[in-house]
Order: sequence, then C-alpha cells, then structure tokens
Amino acid sequence: MDKKEIWELIIINDSETVPKYRQLQSEIERLIAENILQINTRLPGENEFFNKLGLSRTTIRKALEALEKAHLIYRVQGQGTFIGSKPPSWQDKTGNAKSGKIKKLIGVVLPNITNEIYPFIVSGIEQAVYSRDICVFSANSGGSHDRELRNINEMLNNSIDGLILEPLYSGFDRKETRLVSLLEKLTIPVVLINNDIPSFECSKVMQDDEGGSRLITEHLLEHGHKRIAFIYNDKISTGFERRKGYRCALAAAGIKHDSSLEIAYNDEEGIVYPGYVITKQLLENSKLGITAIFYYNDDLAFQGLVAIQSLNLKVPDDISIVGYDDVPRSSLEGIWLTTASHPKTLMGTWAASLLIEQFDQINKPIYRKMVVHSPIIKRGSVTTPSPYFSQA
Repeated sequence: MDKKEIWELIIINDSETVPKYRQLQSEIERLIAENILQINTRLPGENEFFNKLGLSRTTIRKALEALEKAHLIYRVQGQGTFIGSKPPSWQDKTGNAKSGKIKKLIGVVLPNITNEIYPFIVSGIEQAVYSRDICVFSANSGGSHDRELRNINEMLNNSIDGLILEPLYSGFDRKETRLVSLLEKLTIPVVLINNDIPSFECSKVMQDDEGGSRLITEHLLEHGHKRIAFIYNDKISTGFERRKGYRCALAAAGIKHDSSLEIAYNDEEGIVYPGYVITKQLLENSKLGITAIFYYNDDLAFQGLVAIQSLNLKVPDDISIVGYDDVPRSSLEGIWLTTASHPKTLMGTWAASLLIEQFDQINKPIYRKMVVHSPIIKRGSVTTPSPYFSQA
C-alpha cells in the first residue's frame, strides 16, 4: 500500500495509560491482521515513523523489537524492515531454494473449513511460508473425531514435516485420548491454534476466549440486559472458555447464571442449523424473559437472526444479539452484528512462524504460547431491553 496511507490508519492516543510503544505495536498488528500490511511488504523506516507520528526513536525501536520477537516483522541488513518471517538465504548447501524445489511440506487440519474464519487462517499460513518454499497441505475434519485422526494419518503418510492443528478438543470426551496419544508419538513439530490441549506440550496460538466473552457479556449488561441466553458448542474447549467469561461477567454484576439460558449443542447431534432451531425454541418460551442472546460464534448468530425474523421480531428493537469472530458478513447492511474480533490472518501467520521456529530448533525444541486478546466490534445489534419479553 502507499506509505502515505499508513499514517492515516495508525492511531496513538496521548491520554491512554498504555505505553506508546505498545500502542504502536498493537496498531501495526491490527494492520497486519486486516491484511492492509501484507506479507513481505516493506515497512517505513524509523525516520519516517519519527517524522510522521512524532514518537521518540526509543518508542519506535521498542515497538519494532516486540514485533520482530513475535515473528511478525523481519529486518534485512541494508534493505529495511518487512512484514512476515525472515526468509532463509537463497544460497544453501543443496541449492533447493534457488532451483525452486519444495523444501518442506506442512499439514493444516481444521474443524470446519466452511466457517468464514478458516480461509483467512490458511491464507495467513500460506503467506508466511511462501518465501521459504514450503508447501501447505490442508484438510477439513468436519467436526468428526474419526475424520480428524484420518486426516492427520494421511498427512503423515505423505511425509509432512510439521503440523498446524485446531483440534476437536474439549477435555471432556474420552474420544480425544486417541488424538493426544497420536500427537505424543509424533516426531515432527506441531503448533496448536484456537483450541488448547493442556496436556500436550508444543507451541500454541490461542485467543483469550474467556476475556473476550466477558467483554461481550459486560456490553450487554451495560445496556440493561439481565436475561441473557448463551448458545455454545460443548465439544470444543473454546465453548467452555467463552461460557466461563459469560458466567464471570454475570457474577460480577450480581446475577446468578441460569442453566435454562445456557444451551449447548454439538456437531454430532446432527442439527443442521442449531442457531436457528435453538433461537426459536428460546423465544417461543416467553416465560424465560430473554432480552438478549449471546451466540458462541457469528455463524450461529446469522442463523439466529433468521429465526428471529421468522417470528416477526426485529434486532435490536425486540431482541439484542451478539456473536464472536467478526467474520466479513457481520458488517453487511441489514446485519450489523456486534461481535468480538478474531485476528484470523494474524493467527495463521503466527502459527506458521512458530512452526518455522521449530524447524530451526528441532534438536532442542523451544515451545512458545501466544495469546491474542479480542476487542469488541460494536455495531447495531444491541440496544436497551425491549418490554416484549422482559414483562414475562
């Protein structure tokens, strides 16, 4: 992009308690996550940051050092600073890179490739490894434990050199012991994303699902909602983490969580559109007095929106709704969904960078865990409670 445009997009607030170098770091991370600053594009130099933003050179250097440590930028002597992981030398002992021969193959196994966040994650991975002549082999587990294991084994049969995995893991299902057993036997590096397996030691890129969910619930509480339903998937750990944040926010407001408002589902139940089905069931029971619904992800929220409209109700006039992930459809006119941000491309970039780090440290693994915090994206799906249900 045109360097002149960057300065218009970076916001540094003098009144913030957050140090300015952290603000600058966060702003550059945001521009990377939004694909405004693309992989292998050159960043402006320190002098340009100094002249355009009026920040001290120490502040600029500390921000760039933090970004480099997180493998989001790399420096090339005499050429400048670039977005992404540093490519290897074009000259190696075998000459593979120069000849264009693929050096490594990595497998990526995701739970539901039809969900809108995953193409961005795969794109982040591919962009991060492109300059290193690494090929990406991706597969969809489709919510099935058996298919997840089969995908990983097929990749191993094709001699993958590393694995990036979002596991179908909740920690409450014995079926998952098969996955843990398989992972523990692997001799290749593994990076987990989004869903953690606490007992398995490897590098990980996770969201602060509990914190993001707490912020979303607090947003509803601030608008006066007390009867807030929560719909979540009970077969993956992020579902329980987001439920934990939901419950924490209610408890802090002096509201005891109501089990009748916590509705769990999972892919194995075979419900085609769980968000639609569950929303209708909740709203048709006026005794529940629900004034807002917190959906585990945006896709559920879209299904719920259709159900709400089928009952001749309006969002947010009759019922407020919130989602999680900020997929592209969330900002469409007519939806305008309040949600929690998911740095999709950035998570893919980080996961690939951590895997590359393991390639370089294979004889002495150094495992690192990156945790991404999710801010609220406030749009038009939340307002004060409607008397429609609250009078029940």
